Amino acid sequence: MKKKIIVLIAFALLISNAVFASQDLSADGKKNLRSANMHLGGERYEKALPFYELVLEENPNYIVALEKIAGIYFDVNKNYLEANNYYERLIEQIDLIFAEYEELKAENEKEAKKFYKKNIKKAKLEEKIENIKKLKASCWTKLFLEAQELFKNEEYDDAITNFEVLNKIAPDSTKTLKMLAFAYNKKGDEEKSLEYMIKTTELDTNDDIACTQIANTFFGKEDYNNAVIWYDKASQINPENIDNYYNMALTYDKLEDNDNVLKYYLKVHELDPENLDAVVNLRNKYANMSDIDKSIEFLKKAIVLDPENVEFVEFLCWKLSQEKRYEELLTYANKWKELVPDSEDAKNLINLAKQKLKQ
Repeated sequence: MKKKIIVLIAFALLISNAVFASQDLSADGKKNLRSANMHLGGERYEKALPFYELVLEENPNYIVALEKIAGIYFDVNKNYLEANNYYERLIEQIDLIFAEYEELKAENEKEAKKFYKKNIKKAKLEEKIENIKKLKASCWTKLFLEAQELFKNEEYDDAITNFEVLNKIAPDSTKTLKMLAFAYNKKGDEEKSLEYMIKTTELDTNDDIACTQIANTFFGKEDYNNAVIWYDKASQINPENIDNYYNMALTYDKLEDNDNVLKYYLKVHELDPENLDAVVNLRNKYANMSDIDKSIEFLKKAIVLDPENVEFVEFLCWKLSQEKRYEELLTYANKWKELVPDSEDAKNLINLAKQKLKQ
């Protein structure tokens, strides 16, 4: 008796699903469908649409009507949001039919074959579902381009509204989240901009550019502790991007953390020995820390990278003179004189170095 009840429940579920996914129409429904198809064939789309809607009033799951309405909104009305909504309903109904078939196949192979032939093969649902998914994706693309155009035209409020609709349609799209971040940034709403940019990194944990943008925003807000965290995340994702190390050095400088300032400028110098900014900043940092030898070492490297820079040579000469490093002074004072032949200071330092070296 118990087994019979279970079978009856299973059968009732099948019947329930069959009703839900039913593709049957009454005589009036079939008449409305014929009228709709006739107007569609004559390209009288505004007349076809109400008849298809009458079909759906009778049977909200009727695939043919859903497909035709979606097509009208997509191809004729260019209303991609409405088209997307109908394509979404279509996919749900076709999925239900496939689910119904799978359930029936588990219970009764013979009935399942009949069901497949009548409801799937005849309607070509296997091919149809793929095409419908492509059309739905196309709706999203067209809606995205429309929202993007609003952004380009600086209509940021309308752009945000449209991008938020797109975000509901496809919550896993980082493209939409980034555009929302950019739009809110243009409106001067940094908090919202950060919120959406951070969401992109939750969806794509390998997006180092997004991490860098978040870090830049925190830096601009003078929130240096958070800026360092996000620059570090970016550098871990893409360790070959020296900009993040450079920015970390700048940020640690704001935090007055000299050890990390040196660490990251030296990292930049290691990866890119010709980065003049890093070399000059290392020279300055060592000078501020009263490490004269290191300061001079990096000033010499700056001159190698920019040999025509008179200020570098001039400054080094005075520093060498102060430190009584006369052999080096003679070399660089002569270089100064080559760059500025009429410089009296260069001549005087050359004479000083020669005198001291003779003693």
